[in-house]
Amino acid sequence: MVFKSKIISFFRSKKANVFILFLLLALTFSILTKLSKDYTQTISFNIEAINVPEDKVIVKDSSHVLKITLTTFGFRLIKYYLTEPTIKVDFQNLDKNTTHYFWIERRELSNIVSQFDPSIKIKSINPETIAFRYDVNHVKKVPVILDSEISFSSGFDLTKDYTINPDSIKVIGPKIIVDSISEIVTKHLKMDDVNSNFNVSVKLNLPKQIEDLKFSHKQVQISAEIERFTEGSINIPVDIVNIPDGIKIKYYPKEVSVLYYTSLSNFNSISSSSFIVECDFNALNSQDTYLIPKIVQQPDYVKNVRLNEKRIEFIIIQ
Repeated sequence: MVFKSKIISFFRSKKANVFILFLLLALTFSILTKLSKDYTQTISFNIEAINVPEDKVIVKDSSHVLKITLTTFGFRLIKYYLTEPTIKVDFQNLDKNTTHYFWIERRELSNIVSQFDPSIKIKSINPETIAFRYDVNHVKKVPVILDSEISFSSGFDLTKDYTINPDSIKVIGPKIIVDSISEIVTKHLKMDDVNSNFNVSVKLNLPKQIEDLKFSHKQVQISAEIERFTEGSINIPVDIVNIPDGIKIKYYPKEVSVLYYTSLSNFNSISSSSFIVECDFNALNSQDTYLIPKIVQQPDYVKNVRLNEKRIEFIIIQ
């Protein structure tokens, strides 16, 4: 007990604190001295395949490892032990046959060296050749469908349909699986009381259960132009088409009122020539006593177009 109390008393004293400080400094200096020296180590690098053509898939293999012998400061070697080291292999530069890509050390040495700091000396690389077996993928472009629930503030609306960018994506994988996919739907986009232009990122509902598939995009941009809208009406003359030869008719009314909904910026550009209203005489049944007017031409920038009059009365003149 006396010995234990002496030890506790020693560590509580200022002398002990000074002793520990110098011990830590000596230890740190020793480590720094060792790390400042050159060391030669052989490190295994996993291969990261880049620029693999979309229609090819590299079959994973445990032999796809490069053992590189390096000489450099201990400081620079530490990072290779803290994280899993990888080396990039550009498949655009490799030779291939009908089944394999071939990495050859004497051809690719410069690409390997360029991925290291100039102070690191590469002593050797093993193996000298690696064969990467590949399989053929099917590539298909499918449309993106927006799943949305968007409401606008009173008096505001879209000037044109939503823009999806990109409006289609590439699906890459086994043909039998890719052919079963006809579209990709976005995650549900919900917005309320919208009264200005917007551009938002929306993730795609990708089929996660199919590991063999790859997709060119995981999200898209949804944008829209929003303006203040107003309702208008205009009188349009009615044309009767397909009247048989030898038949003359009188009809009433000669004009019908067309109601529409459009943005304020387009309101003044609408005139009677913007619409065409027709009645097709050929559509008559023998018992019909009136014609049905239909809008056969209207501007792209109007919405909710409708006719006030639903029928045109007529009589045949002998």
